[in-house]
Amino acid sequence: MKNNKGRSIASVILTILILMLIVFLGYEVLYVDIFDIMSPENKLGERTETVGTSSSLTNNLENSFNSPEVIEQNVENSNVLDLNENQAYNASYHYYYNQLNQYGKVIYQGFETNKENMKSGTYSIDFGTQFSDLLNTEEGEDILNEAFQSAWNAYTYDNMDVFYIDVEKLTLTTKSLTALSIHNVEISNGSNSSYLKEKFQNRSVLDGKMALLEAMKQSINQQLSGLTTYEKIKEVHSWLINNIEYDVNLVADEPYSISGALTEGKAVCEGYARSFKYIMDGLNIPCVLVSGTGTNSNGETESHAWNYVQLDGYWYAVDVTWDDPIILGGGYVSEDTYYKHFLKGSNTFFKTHEPDGYLSQNSMEFTFPTLSRTDYQ
Repeated sequence: MKNNKGRSIASVILTILILMLIVFLGYEVLYVDIFDIMSPENKLGERTETVGTSSSLTNNLENSFNSPEVIEQNVENSNVLDLNENQAYNASYHYYYNQLNQYGKVIYQGFETNKENMKSGTYSIDFGTQFSDLLNTEEGEDILNEAFQSAWNAYTYDNMDVFYIDVEKLTLTTKSLTALSIHNVEISNGSNSSYLKEKFQNRSVLDGKMALLEAMKQSINQQLSGLTTYEKIKEVHSWLINNIEYDVNLVADEPYSISGALTEGKAVCEGYARSFKYIMDGLNIPCVLVSGTGTNSNGETESHAWNYVQLDGYWYAVDVTWDDPIILGGGYVSEDTYYKHFLKGSNTFFKTHEPDGYLSQNSMEFTFPTLSRTDYQ
Protein backbone atom coordinates (compact mmCIF):
# COMPACT_ATOMS: atom_id res chain seq x y z
CA MET A 1 0.00 0.00 0.00
CA LYS A 2 2.82 2.40 0.84
CA ASN A 3 4.44 1.90 -2.52
CA ASN A 4 1.14 2.45 -4.37
CA LYS A 5 0.50 5.59 -2.36
CA GLY A 6 3.97 6.89 -3.17
CA ARG A 7 3.47 6.23 -6.86
CA SER A 8 0.09 7.94 -6.70
CA ILE A 9 1.55 11.10 -5.16
CA ALA A 10 4.36 11.14 -7.70
CA SER A 11 1.84 10.79 -10.53
CA VAL A 12 -0.17 13.75 -9.20
CA ILE A 13 2.95 15.93 -8.94
CA LEU A 14 4.05 14.95 -12.45
CA THR A 15 0.58 15.73 -13.82
CA ILE A 16 0.62 19.17 -12.18
CA LEU A 17 4.06 19.94 -13.62
CA ILE A 18 2.94 18.88 -17.10
CA LEU A 19 -0.17 21.07 -16.86
CA MET A 20 1.97 24.06 -15.76
CA LEU A 21 4.30 23.49 -18.72
CA ILE A 22 1.36 23.33 -21.12
CA VAL A 23 -0.09 26.57 -19.70
CA PHE A 24 3.29 28.29 -20.01
CA LEU A 25 3.89 27.15 -23.58
CA GLY A 26 0.33 28.04 -24.54
CA TYR A 27 0.80 31.53 -23.16
CA GLU A 28 4.08 32.02 -24.97
CA VAL A 29 2.72 30.84 -28.31
CA LEU A 30 -0.74 32.36 -28.18
CA TYR A 31 -0.27 35.65 -26.37
CA VAL A 32 3.38 36.53 -26.80
CA ASP A 33 4.38 35.06 -30.16
CA ILE A 34 1.03 35.47 -31.93
CA PHE A 35 -0.49 38.58 -30.41
CA ASP A 36 2.89 40.04 -29.32
CA ILE A 37 1.57 41.28 -25.99
CA MET A 38 4.38 42.93 -24.09
CA SER A 39 5.20 45.71 -21.71
CA PRO A 40 5.49 49.18 -23.30
CA GLU A 41 8.62 49.66 -25.38
CA ASN A 42 11.42 51.35 -23.48
CA LYS A 43 13.86 53.26 -25.60
CA LEU A 44 17.45 53.60 -24.49
CA GLY A 45 17.74 56.56 -22.17
CA GLU A 46 17.56 59.94 -23.85
CA ARG A 47 21.03 60.65 -25.09
CA THR A 48 22.38 64.05 -24.17
CA GLU A 49 25.34 64.93 -26.34
CA THR A 50 28.11 65.77 -23.91
CA VAL A 51 31.03 65.75 -26.31
CA GLY A 52 31.69 67.64 -29.49
CA THR A 53 28.27 69.27 -29.65
CA SER A 54 29.33 72.87 -30.06
CA SER A 55 29.32 74.26 -33.57
CA SER A 56 32.57 76.04 -32.83
CA LEU A 57 35.26 75.85 -30.19
CA THR A 58 36.01 79.49 -29.53
CA ASN A 59 39.73 78.94 -29.30
CA ASN A 60 39.90 79.93 -32.99
CA LEU A 61 41.03 76.71 -34.60
CA GLU A 62 41.13 76.11 -38.33
CA ASN A 63 43.26 74.25 -40.80
CA SER A 64 43.25 73.89 -44.55
CA PHE A 65 42.13 70.48 -45.78
CA ASN A 66 44.34 68.21 -47.81
CA SER A 67 42.51 65.17 -49.13
CA PRO A 68 44.17 62.07 -47.64
CA GLU A 69 45.56 59.66 -50.20
CA VAL A 70 44.24 56.22 -49.37
CA ILE A 71 44.19 52.81 -50.93
CA GLU A 72 40.70 52.21 -52.33
CA GLN A 73 40.32 48.50 -52.14
CA ASN A 74 37.89 45.94 -50.80
CA VAL A 75 38.82 44.94 -47.27
CA GLU A 76 37.13 42.02 -45.60
CA ASN A 77 35.52 42.85 -42.28
CA SER A 78 37.48 41.33 -39.43
CA ASN A 79 35.79 38.53 -37.54
CA VAL A 80 33.83 39.59 -34.50
CA LEU A 81 35.26 38.34 -31.23
CA ASP A 82 33.34 35.50 -29.63
CA LEU A 83 33.01 37.15 -26.26
CA ASN A 84 32.58 35.28 -23.01
CA GLU A 85 31.33 36.85 -19.79
CA ASN A 86 34.37 35.68 -17.87
CA GLN A 87 36.88 36.62 -20.56
CA ALA A 88 39.51 39.17 -19.60
CA TYR A 89 39.64 41.96 -22.16
CA ASN A 90 42.53 44.08 -23.30
CA ALA A 91 42.60 47.11 -21.03
CA SER A 92 42.71 49.56 -23.92
CA TYR A 93 40.36 47.95 -26.45
CA HIS A 94 37.74 47.25 -23.78
CA TYR A 95 38.60 49.95 -21.28
CA TYR A 96 35.01 51.03 -20.68
CA TYR A 97 33.61 47.50 -20.87
CA ASN A 98 35.73 46.51 -17.89
CA GLN A 99 33.94 49.08 -15.72
CA LEU A 100 30.40 47.83 -16.38
CA ASN A 101 28.42 45.82 -13.87
CA GLN A 102 27.32 42.26 -14.63
CA TYR A 103 24.19 43.39 -16.48
CA GLY A 104 26.01 45.99 -18.55
CA LYS A 105 28.62 43.45 -19.60
CA VAL A 106 25.96 41.05 -20.88
CA ILE A 107 24.41 43.84 -22.95
CA TYR A 108 27.79 45.05 -24.25
CA GLN A 109 28.59 41.49 -25.33
CA GLY A 110 25.28 41.41 -27.17
CA PHE A 111 26.34 44.47 -29.17
CA GLU A 112 29.87 43.16 -29.74
CA THR A 113 28.99 39.66 -30.90
CA ASN A 114 26.28 41.03 -33.20
CA LYS A 115 28.27 43.91 -34.69
CA GLU A 116 27.95 42.57 -38.22
CA ASN A 117 24.31 41.58 -37.76
CA MET A 118 23.41 45.07 -36.56
CA LYS A 119 24.56 46.56 -39.83
CA SER A 120 21.24 45.41 -41.25
CA GLY A 121 19.48 47.97 -39.08
CA THR A 122 16.69 45.55 -38.18
CA TYR A 123 18.47 42.72 -36.40
CA SER A 124 17.08 41.98 -32.92
CA ILE A 125 19.39 40.99 -30.08
CA ASP A 126 17.53 38.51 -27.90
CA PHE A 127 18.81 38.25 -24.33
CA GLY A 128 16.22 35.66 -23.40
CA THR A 129 15.37 35.54 -19.70
CA GLN A 130 18.82 36.52 -18.42
CA PHE A 131 17.42 39.58 -16.65
CA SER A 132 14.36 37.95 -15.07
CA ASP A 133 15.81 37.87 -11.54
CA LEU A 134 16.76 41.53 -11.84
CA LEU A 135 13.37 42.59 -13.20
CA ASN A 136 11.62 40.79 -10.34
CA THR A 137 13.21 43.21 -7.87
CA GLU A 138 11.67 46.54 -6.90
CA GLU A 139 14.26 48.69 -8.71
CA GLY A 140 15.05 46.16 -11.42
CA GLU A 141 13.67 48.15 -14.34
CA ASP A 142 15.65 51.28 -13.42
CA ILE A 143 18.82 49.24 -12.94
CA LEU A 144 18.35 47.56 -16.31
CA ASN A 145 17.72 50.85 -18.12
CA GLU A 146 20.91 52.31 -16.65
CA ALA A 147 22.80 49.16 -17.58
CA PHE A 148 21.61 49.47 -21.20
CA GLN A 149 22.62 53.12 -21.48
CA SER A 150 25.97 52.51 -19.78
CA ALA A 151 26.65 49.50 -22.03
CA TRP A 152 25.91 51.54 -25.13
CA ASN A 153 28.18 54.36 -23.96
CA ALA A 154 30.98 51.91 -23.17
CA TYR A 155 30.53 50.12 -26.50
CA THR A 156 30.75 53.31 -28.57
CA TYR A 157 33.66 54.66 -26.52
CA ASP A 158 35.59 51.43 -27.03
CA ASN A 159 34.63 50.89 -30.69
CA MET A 160 35.33 53.83 -32.97
CA ASP A 161 33.91 52.09 -36.04
CA VAL A 162 30.31 52.01 -34.74
CA PHE A 163 29.17 55.33 -36.17
CA TYR A 164 26.26 54.22 -38.33
CA ILE A 165 23.67 53.47 -35.64
CA ASP A 166 21.15 56.06 -34.44
CA VAL A 167 20.86 55.29 -30.73
CA GLU A 168 17.52 57.08 -30.55
CA LYS A 169 16.05 54.36 -32.77
CA LEU A 170 17.29 51.46 -30.67
CA THR A 171 14.42 50.06 -28.62
CA LEU A 172 14.62 47.95 -25.47
CA THR A 173 11.61 45.67 -25.18
CA THR A 174 10.53 43.42 -22.32
CA LYS A 175 8.00 40.62 -22.82
CA SER A 176 6.72 39.58 -19.42
CA LEU A 177 4.96 36.47 -18.18
CA THR A 178 3.91 37.94 -14.85
CA ALA A 179 2.38 34.77 -13.43
CA LEU A 180 5.71 32.95 -13.58
CA SER A 181 7.91 36.07 -13.09
CA ILE A 182 9.62 35.47 -16.42
CA HIS A 183 10.82 38.40 -18.53
CA ASN A 184 12.27 38.16 -22.03
CA VAL A 185 14.42 41.13 -23.06
CA GLU A 186 15.56 42.15 -26.53
CA ILE A 187 16.97 45.14 -28.40
CA SER A 188 15.53 45.93 -31.82
CA ASN A 189 14.43 48.71 -34.13
CA GLY A 190 10.99 48.63 -32.49
CA SER A 191 8.47 50.62 -34.49
CA ASN A 192 11.24 52.22 -36.57
CA SER A 193 11.96 50.93 -40.05
CA SER A 194 15.66 50.75 -39.09
CA TYR A 195 18.02 51.90 -36.36
CA LEU A 196 20.67 52.90 -38.89
CA LYS A 197 21.29 56.56 -39.63
CA GLU A 198 19.62 57.73 -42.82
CA LYS A 199 22.85 58.07 -44.79
CA PHE A 200 23.78 54.45 -44.06
CA GLN A 201 20.46 52.79 -44.88
CA ASN A 202 21.99 51.45 -48.09
CA ARG A 203 24.19 48.51 -47.06
CA SER A 204 26.54 48.97 -50.00
CA VAL A 205 27.21 52.55 -48.89
CA LEU A 206 28.00 51.39 -45.36
CA ASP A 207 30.20 48.53 -46.52
CA GLY A 208 32.08 50.86 -48.87
CA LYS A 209 32.67 53.35 -46.08
CA MET A 210 33.92 50.62 -43.73
CA ALA A 211 36.23 49.22 -46.40
CA LEU A 212 37.68 52.65 -47.11
CA LEU A 213 38.34 53.32 -43.42
CA GLU A 214 39.98 49.94 -42.96
CA ALA A 215 42.17 50.52 -46.02
CA MET A 216 43.27 53.89 -44.67
CA LYS A 217 44.19 52.35 -41.33
CA GLN A 218 46.16 49.57 -42.98
CA SER A 219 47.97 52.04 -45.21
CA ILE A 220 48.99 54.12 -42.19
CA ASN A 221 50.17 51.00 -40.36
CA GLN A 222 52.39 50.06 -43.30
CA GLN A 223 53.87 53.54 -43.60
CA LEU A 224 54.71 53.70 -39.88
CA SER A 225 56.20 50.22 -39.72
CA GLY A 226 59.60 50.24 -38.02
CA LEU A 227 59.11 53.47 -36.08
CA THR A 228 59.21 53.69 -32.29
CA THR A 229 55.97 54.04 -30.34
CA TYR A 230 56.69 57.71 -29.68
CA GLU A 231 57.39 58.33 -33.36
CA LYS A 232 54.16 56.59 -34.38
CA ILE A 233 52.08 58.69 -31.96
CA LYS A 234 53.70 61.88 -33.18
CA GLU A 235 53.27 60.99 -36.87
CA VAL A 236 49.57 60.18 -36.44
CA HIS A 237 49.03 63.39 -34.46
CA SER A 238 50.65 65.41 -37.25
CA TRP A 239 48.85 63.52 -40.02
CA LEU A 240 45.45 64.21 -38.50
CA ILE A 241 46.25 67.91 -38.12
CA ASN A 242 47.33 68.11 -41.75
CA ASN A 243 44.35 66.20 -43.12
CA ILE A 244 41.37 67.32 -41.02
CA GLU A 245 39.77 70.74 -40.91
CA TYR A 246 37.74 71.81 -37.88
CA ASP A 247 34.11 71.79 -39.01
CA VAL A 248 33.04 75.18 -37.67
CA ASN A 249 29.71 75.18 -39.51
CA LEU A 250 29.01 71.44 -39.23
CA VAL A 251 28.85 70.92 -42.98
CA ALA A 252 30.15 67.33 -42.89
CA ASP A 253 27.66 64.48 -42.74
CA GLU A 254 29.45 62.88 -39.81
CA PRO A 255 31.56 65.51 -37.98
CA TYR A 256 31.47 63.56 -34.69
CA SER A 257 32.87 60.31 -36.06
CA ILE A 258 35.77 58.74 -37.93
CA SER A 259 33.57 58.77 -41.01
CA GLY A 260 33.45 62.56 -41.22
CA ALA A 261 37.01 63.08 -40.02
CA LEU A 262 38.82 60.52 -42.15
CA THR A 263 36.70 60.31 -45.31
CA GLU A 264 35.33 63.86 -45.48
CA GLY A 265 38.27 65.68 -43.90
CA LYS A 266 36.03 67.68 -41.57
CA ALA A 267 35.27 67.09 -37.91
CA VAL A 268 34.70 68.59 -34.49
CA CYS A 269 36.64 67.56 -31.41
CA GLU A 270 34.93 64.19 -31.02
CA GLY A 271 35.73 63.30 -34.62
CA TYR A 272 39.40 64.19 -34.12
CA ALA A 273 39.61 62.19 -30.89
CA ARG A 274 37.81 59.16 -32.28
CA SER A 275 40.10 59.16 -35.33
CA PHE A 276 43.20 59.28 -33.14
CA LYS A 277 42.02 56.26 -31.12
CA TYR A 278 40.92 54.40 -34.25
CA ILE A 279 44.43 54.62 -35.68
CA MET A 280 46.12 53.96 -32.32
CA ASP A 281 44.04 50.79 -31.97
CA GLY A 282 45.28 49.68 -35.38
CA LEU A 283 48.85 50.26 -34.21
CA ASN A 284 48.22 48.35 -30.94
CA ILE A 285 49.06 51.42 -28.89
CA PRO A 286 46.88 51.71 -25.74
CA CYS A 287 44.56 54.69 -26.15
CA VAL A 288 41.19 55.77 -24.77
CA LEU A 289 38.61 58.37 -25.75
CA VAL A 290 37.93 60.93 -23.00
CA SER A 291 35.20 63.55 -22.72
CA GLY A 292 34.58 66.48 -20.44
CA THR A 293 35.01 70.22 -20.72
CA GLY A 294 37.77 72.44 -22.04
CA THR A 295 38.47 76.05 -21.15
CA ASN A 296 40.04 77.93 -24.06
CA SER A 297 42.33 80.95 -24.11
CA ASN A 298 39.29 83.25 -24.00
CA GLY A 299 38.21 81.75 -20.70
CA GLU A 300 35.17 80.05 -22.26
CA THR A 301 34.31 76.51 -21.22
CA GLU A 302 32.55 74.07 -23.54
CA SER A 303 31.98 70.34 -24.00
CA HIS A 304 35.09 68.74 -25.42
CA ALA A 305 36.75 65.41 -26.27
CA TRP A 306 40.38 64.29 -26.38
CA ASN A 307 42.54 61.18 -25.76
CA TYR A 308 44.79 59.52 -23.24
CA VAL A 309 47.57 57.41 -24.72
CA GLN A 310 50.00 55.09 -22.96
CA LEU A 311 53.72 55.47 -23.58
CA ASP A 312 56.58 53.86 -21.67
CA GLY A 313 54.20 52.64 -19.00
CA TYR A 314 52.55 56.01 -18.30
CA TRP A 315 49.39 57.68 -19.56
CA TYR A 316 49.59 61.08 -21.27
CA ALA A 317 46.94 63.40 -22.68
CA VAL A 318 46.70 64.32 -26.36
CA ASP A 319 44.29 66.94 -27.71
CA VAL A 320 44.60 66.82 -31.48
CA THR A 321 41.79 69.34 -31.97
CA TRP A 322 43.43 72.11 -29.98
CA ASP A 323 46.75 71.39 -31.66
CA ASP A 324 45.13 72.19 -35.03
CA PRO A 325 45.17 76.00 -35.11
CA ILE A 326 43.07 78.29 -37.30
CA ILE A 327 45.39 80.71 -39.00
CA LEU A 328 43.54 83.92 -39.84
CA GLY A 329 44.71 86.07 -42.72
CA GLY A 330 47.41 83.69 -43.83
CA GLY A 331 49.50 84.24 -40.71
CA TYR A 332 52.21 82.01 -39.30
CA VAL A 333 52.39 80.00 -36.06
CA SER A 334 55.45 78.43 -34.52
CA GLU A 335 56.05 74.67 -34.60
CA ASP A 336 55.50 74.52 -30.84
CA THR A 337 51.86 75.53 -31.35
CA TYR A 338 51.14 72.16 -32.95
CA TYR A 339 52.33 70.31 -29.84
CA LYS A 340 50.93 72.49 -27.08
CA HIS A 341 48.56 69.69 -26.01
CA PHE A 342 50.68 66.71 -27.02
CA LEU A 343 51.68 64.04 -24.45
CA LYS A 344 50.88 66.22 -21.47
CA GLY A 345 50.70 65.23 -17.83
CA SER A 346 48.02 66.21 -15.34
CA ASN A 347 49.94 69.19 -13.93
CA THR A 348 49.75 70.85 -17.34
CA PHE A 349 46.68 69.38 -18.98
CA PHE A 350 44.18 69.82 -16.18
CA LYS A 351 44.71 73.58 -16.19
CA THR A 352 42.45 73.71 -19.25
CA HIS A 353 40.72 70.30 -19.38
CA GLU A 354 38.35 68.65 -16.92
CA PRO A 355 37.23 65.06 -17.62
CA ASP A 356 33.65 64.02 -16.85
CA GLY A 357 32.85 60.34 -16.38
CA TYR A 358 29.10 60.79 -16.91
CA LEU A 359 28.99 60.17 -20.66
CA SER A 360 25.25 60.77 -20.90
CA GLN A 361 22.12 60.95 -18.81
CA ASN A 362 20.91 57.73 -17.19
CA SER A 363 24.43 56.29 -17.28
CA MET A 364 26.92 55.16 -14.68
CA GLU A 365 29.97 57.31 -13.99
CA PHE A 366 33.06 55.98 -15.74
CA THR A 367 36.63 56.56 -14.62
CA PHE A 368 39.64 57.40 -16.78
CA PRO A 369 43.29 56.31 -16.65
CA THR A 370 45.48 58.20 -14.19
CA LEU A 371 47.75 60.57 -16.06
CA SER A 372 51.42 61.03 -15.39
CA ARG A 373 51.82 64.19 -13.35
CA THR A 374 54.54 65.50 -15.63
CA ASP A 375 54.66 65.92 -19.41
CA TYR A 376 56.46 63.35 -21.54
CA GLN A 377 60.11 64.20 -21.85
